[in-house]
Amino acid sequence: MKIGHQQIPRSGLIWLLLTQALVILPQLSRLPIWVVVVAIICALWRIMIFRSRWSYPKLWIKVLVVGAAVIGTLFHYGTIVGLEAGVALLVTTFLLKLLEMKNLRDAYLVIFLSYFVVVTEFLYSQSILVSSYMLFTLLVITSALVGLHTPHLGFQPWRTFRKGAVLVVQSIPLMILLFLFVPRISPLWRVEFPQTNAKSGVSETISPGDIANLSKSDGLAFRATFKGDIPPRDLLYWRGLVMSHFDGRRWTQGSRELGQASKLSTNLAQLKSPLLSWPNLPARWERRMEKIGKVYEYDVIIEPTQQHWLFSLANPENNDNNIALVRDFRLVAAQPITQRTQYSVKSYLDSHQDKDLPVWLKRLNLQLPPFGNPRARVMAQQFWVSSGKSVENYIEKILVHFRQEPYFYTLKPPLLGRDSVDEFLINSKRGFCAHYASAFVFLMRTAGIPARMVAGYQGGEINKAGNYVQVRHFDAHAWAEVWVPNRGWVRVDPTAAVAPERVEEGLEAAVAEEGSFLAESPLSPLRFRNVPFLNNVRMQWELLEYQWQRWVLNYDQAAQLELFERWFGGKNWYVIVFTIAGSMFALIGLLALWIIWRQRPQAKDPASQCYLAFCKRMEKHGLIRNIDEPPHTFLARIKQRQPKLSAKATVVTELYVKLMYQPAALTPQEHKEQLVQMKSAVKSLR
Repeated sequence: MKIGHQQIPRSGLIWLLLTQALVILPQLSRLPIWVVVVAIICALWRIMIFRSRWSYPKLWIKVLVVGAAVIGTLFHYGTIVGLEAGVALLVTTFLLKLLEMKNLRDAYLVIFLSYFVVVTEFLYSQSILVSSYMLFTLLVITSALVGLHTPHLGFQPWRTFRKGAVLVVQSIPLMILLFLFVPRISPLWRVEFPQTNAKSGVSETISPGDIANLSKSDGLAFRATFKGDIPPRDLLYWRGLVMSHFDGRRWTQGSRELGQASKLSTNLAQLKSPLLSWPNLPARWERRMEKIGKVYEYDVIIEPTQQHWLFSLANPENNDNNIALVRDFRLVAAQPITQRTQYSVKSYLDSHQDKDLPVWLKRLNLQLPPFGNPRARVMAQQFWVSSGKSVENYIEKILVHFRQEPYFYTLKPPLLGRDSVDEFLINSKRGFCAHYASAFVFLMRTAGIPARMVAGYQGGEINKAGNYVQVRHFDAHAWAEVWVPNRGWVRVDPTAAVAPERVEEGLEAAVAEEGSFLAESPLSPLRFRNVPFLNNVRMQWELLEYQWQRWVLNYDQAAQLELFERWFGGKNWYVIVFTIAGSMFALIGLLALWIIWRQRPQAKDPASQCYLAFCKRMEKHGLIRNIDEPPHTFLARIKQRQPKLSAKATVVTELYVKLMYQPAALTPQEHKEQLVQMKSAVKSLR
């Protein structure tokens, strides 16, 4: 019988069922419920087939199930084309193949399908936990392959798993070489996930309650690693969006063109907008941002947001041709951020912008609805007159008003009506950062002072071990920027006047009395930052995850070229290619030498050498011992075909069995004596 047509051993079937369970387990939360039902039915049916209770499914049943799977996928996803629908169909096919397999050839096909299906999990997550689970699954798949090749061992899971693990470990050096040196070529097409179309983080429009809702989440927004000192916490204002248009309730971007492009996920590089300055095509207005004072250099790894805007400290500079500087001096990506993305920034925090404000920009940042919020307009005029019509005095007048009046910073602001600024300033006096920033900018514009609202994040958790800042959604913040003559745009944070601890210590300290920090996530590890042991474990784990993302997941073409330049002293491709080829050949050569050394002929013990001499003597009498023939079986053949030799052959065989398989029952002297007797008996044979 050909090997491929042999029956699947019991141990092999157990390994295959275990493999299939591990492969599809992480997919279950994303797959339709009917796929889970199919998985359970296929596993039970396969077991019943092995126990000879049920027969293999008929052809019409398989056709019916495949058709139902296609219809179910179409009904659930609305298509059978695409990544998620394709994964669902692939998993279903994988399940059905296990059900219909009949011989070793089918089993090998299931194993190879397992290697392919397990990779699909990385399309959804590449975290350390998922990667560790996938590595364990890979070990089990390889062990299943070993189990199919060693049916004579029976079901010995640890022994089989150990052999599979050895095979995987042996491949790791080559895997590392390939990871480091194979060219990192960008894909020919982009793959979008339907479930990731939901935008996250700071949105393109801001109303007073939006930031408060976002601050209830402990989700990660981004991490920033500094190449030098980390700025003081009160300077960590991460700018994301600049809002210049106010309709009475909501703030939006001043440029309708950029706002519409963001909603349509347009490639911003194709807009040819004069409001965008690209590193390879800089705009003249970029000179309006001075680059003076201390510069902070840092790398940001941002989580997927499905948005164009990026986050940076004030006055950013970037050299990536896929990232542009907007006219309001913030960064945007050419394409929406659909996956973790790393970018490098330099920020000049002491710099000034637009000391001489263009007329059109001044008009844009003085815009207000013609009607609404009458009491706030009156308040602004009173403050403006009492401040001597000085911009600096007017700003201080409003901040003093926020400090002295009973204003409260809260994550649970009341709902506001049509005249939202009036209701906040005069009636409720309770709000989150967006309430204060919105009201402040409104008061500025009413007095004829250009101002705008900025949305982003403030602060973050500093991990000193990794010298990086970890910013989460509850760090979301809104503040104001006011144009001051001869100084340009100046950041003013009215929230700091009401709750200075929000800027100095973070949200948790600002709402400590209210007790609303992550109230909807009682089991979040971030609620236990006051427990030193738990907090230290969390920080160490997050540092490990960050390094994994930074050095492994973000190892792209630019990082590879930088590595080559550091290792090989330049980008001489001849040196690089020969070094890579030489390293790989050296590794393969070492592996080959190790395999040859492992397979070298082993020195046989004296008893085995004596028994081989006995077998050669028997060959002269026409008795050739088979390779896998046991000694007593060979002795039985000798007695049958050469009765005259049976007595001496029996002595040799019994002595050999004792010396080889019962050595513990003999003393060293007895072992030596019986070996002499065996040699004497062999010599007496002619």
